[in-house]
Amino acid sequence: MAHFADLTPCDYFTPQHDGKLFAVGWLARDHAYSRGDVSRNVVTRIHRFLIDPWEPGRFMGWHDCDFCRVSSGPRQLTLDNVSVDLGNTNLFIPAGDRLLVAPSLILHYIDAHEYSPPTEFCDAVLACPEMRSMDYLKMIRRAAPPALFAGNEVVM
Repeated sequence: MAHFADLTPCDYFTPQHDGKLFAVGWLARDHAYSRGDVSRNVVTRIHRFLIDPWEPGRFMGWHDCDFCRVSSGPRQLTLDNVSVDLGNTNLFIPAGDRLLVAPSLILHYIDAHEYSPPTEFCDAVLACPEMRSMDYLKMIRRAAPPALFAGNEVVM
């Protein structure tokens, strides 16, 4: 998986991000990251959003955890008897006039590697409307760089 420092521009999805697409949780071995506690509410919301995350497109294949050297990390995480896939989706969270994007492995990083996402991301997760709701889609449309939707207008 590509590495991006938290809250730096993310060109993984399009090089034309217009300063509106920012990375959170794109961790890699040999790169420092923030550690600490994360509230159960934030973790629960991220998990709920990853049940059926909105994405402008899908990539084929899986990303492994760069820190789990033997197992490559889990492919699922179960919380309250509901499992979500890890390593094959991304989470897009609107935050004002920009869009924060995190790999689904963010849940594993929080759980197993003590990763603590930036406060801005945690606040945006708690304020975010339900995934795929009309309010969510409108916020995505306002915050996302236009290139994110190039050739994919039917999604909205």
